[in-house]
Amino acid sequence: MLRLLELLLGVPLTREDRLTALNRMVGGRSPLDAAEILRWSAGHNTEKSGALLGAQAIFVVVDTFVLERGWPKSAVLAALFLVLAAALTLMTNLRSTMMAYRQKENIEPNWHIFSMLMTRTVRFNIALYLTFLSILFLVVAALSFV
Repeated sequence: MLRLLELLLGVPLTREDRLTALNRMVGGRSPLDAAEILRWSAGHNTEKSGALLGAQAIFVVVDTFVLERGWPKSAVLAALFLVLAAALTLMTNLRSTMMAYRQKENIEPNWHIFSMLMTRTVRFNIALYLTFLSILFLVVAALSFV
């Protein structure tokens, strides 16, 4: 069950698996090079979140358009609320990464950046699934006309 959840969320869930993943990402590199790779990964994750937010905005417009055109209200409202929940989840990924540098002294900086990357990956994947589910609700609404 844990492996299935890891597959769905896209991140290792146990501390040991996270340490292994971190070592695979940055193993053999200097701390500065490792930090650069982790910052790039966090930036890439932020870019993907922004792109998905743009797509979600289009679906919000579509949802409101079809709602005004008399599509089944329950399915369209479910789609709208799901995509809005996904958008709110994604917006948390757009926060500054400066918190990684304002940390307590006992925490290794690269581990902190990696942990931030893992939590942002989880939020991105959850938002992606919610967006997909909202599209399925739109499909259900569209099928009511067939």
